Amino acid sequence: MRQNTRHICVEGWDVIGRFGGARVGDFLDLVGADPSARFVTVTCADRYYESVDIATARHPQSLLCHEMYDGPLDRGHGAPLRLQMPTTLGYKQAKYLMTLDVTHVLPERRSYWGDKGYSWYGGV
Repeated sequence: MRQNTRHICVEGWDVIGRFGGARVGDFLDLVGADPSARFVTVTCADRYYESVDIATARHPQSLLCHEMYDGPLDRGHGAPLRLQMPTTLGYKQAKYLMTLDVTHVLPERRSYWGDKGYSWYGGV
């Protein structure tokens, strides 16, 4: 799937990008994720970590991106795989994904910026 969506940064800038990948919800269904899970957590190659509620993860525009502007996602934008969730601020959209887990309870380390005082929800 490809879509044009707005990326909004907490620092005040925004940009419209063209992203391609698989819907997070479709991926969760394909792998047989627990349908009663409440959260999705990810860890990243740069030691970043993030979590979102299951409704945000399953939003029809939430993607596991491997493309940007109709080509392979480059390293600067999070290759090989990143989250793109237009219903959240940019800091929720983790880059360099290594793991993705579904869970009923959030881990102690819930959100890189959320653990530093930013909103855990991070919605727009």
